[in-house]
Amino acid sequence: MGELDEAIEILESVVEDTSVPRNIRDVCGNAIRRLTKEDEKLHIRIGAAISMLDELSQDPNLPFHIRTHIWEAASLLETASSSR
Repeated sequence: MGELDEAIEILESVVEDTSVPRNIRDVCGNAIRRLTKEDEKLHIRIGAAISMLDELSQDPNLPFHIRTHIWEAASLLETASSSR
């Protein structure tokens, strides 16, 4: 499994976790949709998703354990972006 797939899997787990606030799940869902949008170049999709996750990681209402997942997904996306 590649970094992109791993990042999407992490974000999907956040989206499915009903203990996470809805606005956070919505942003993660939007990042997934952006990453899987086939009509844009991959590096643009990854950059947009990283930007979303970076902004989300600054949210003071973000539970710490979810912040760790967000950082992990962003790191995987950065690795995927640099390896392409």
